[in-house]
Parts: sequence; structure tokens; C-alpha cells
Amino acid sequence: MQYSNIFVRLFNATRYSLEGLYYALRHEQAFGYEAIVFVIIIFFTRSLTLVGAWCVVMCLELINSAVEKAFDLIDKNFRQEIKAGKDMLSCSVFIAVCFNVVLWFAMLL
Repeated sequence: MQYSNIFVRLFNATRYSLEGLYYALRHEQAFGYEAIVFVIIIFFTRSLTLVGAWCVVMCLELINSAVEKAFDLIDKNFRQEIKAGKDMLSCSVFIAVCFNVVLWFAMLL
């Protein structure tokens, strides 16, 4: 096994991940708002639980945005099945945000 090949793959994987993060911050409004909340959480709390729970929201938002873009490539016309898929993805983010609100109240009050 060549170690240089491992480091090249690791470097490329990191670069692609950061490009995805940069794209999401520039083009996905909801993700930008969630990033602002993330920074606020980091500055105002020392709770790894709250930070980690909010990371779950951000990960779900990235998945939601990526799959929605894939759906848009499948068919630009309205299709009930695609709408249902987008709505379910959005619901996953909503549930995670609701859980975070409950968690914040439970831990901070």
C-alpha cells in the first residue's frame, strides 16, 4: 500500500467536502442561517451535546439540499412523487430543529 496515495485521497476528500460546505454557505439560504445559529451556540454555550445536536440539523439540511438538487435534475415539471420526497426531507430537518428546541430548554432552563 502506498502511503502517498492514501494522503492524496485524504487531501482530495477533504477538499471536496470543503467545496461542498462553501457551496452550501453561498447558495443555500437555510444552511447559512443554520451556520449562524451554530456559531452562536459555540460562543454562548460550552455544551458539546447542544453543538452536536445542531450539527445533526446542519447535516440533514445538507442531505435535504443535495437530494432536492438531484430531484430537480430528474424532472423540472411538477410531480407529486417528487414533491412528497422533498416534503419528507424538509420534515426531517424540521423534526431535528424541534428536538433541538426541546433540548435547549431542557439543558439551559
